[in-house]
Amino acid sequence: MSQAYHLQRYFSLFDEHARLAKISNVYINSEDGYVFKEFEEVNRNKKKYYKLLSINTTRNIVFSTLMGMSIEHRGEIVLEFLTDLFIEAHADLHAGTLTSNWCRLVDEIRLVLGKRIPYYTPENRFLVDV
Repeated sequence: MSQAYHLQRYFSLFDEHARLAKISNVYINSEDGYVFKEFEEVNRNKKKYYKLLSINTTRNIVFSTLMGMSIEHRGEIVLEFLTDLFIEAHADLHAGTLTSNWCRLVDEIRLVLGKRIPYYTPENRFLVDV
């Protein structure tokens, strides 16, 4: 990913729509552990409107690291990836960056599933599923 954004930037994109739709559960996926601490700060400013959902996954895995693992451990990592993908693909709203291959994959799967809601991105444009 060529550009990283602060969590506040993502929340500013969807906060109004989330509140109108009464969506308060938020699932965060990030390689950066600091993002989860940042959520607490952002949510405090939002009067603790949001509830954080997350899964404990292995972070910073690249292909060469994966290939160096035992088959059993590799299977666990792949299952974590697929679980994360399933959760994100079925979410009511999805916010991500267009420079992330993972976010684009999630968006493509959402299209296949018939999700026809805006994709919130900090790149100053909104993509609407058509």
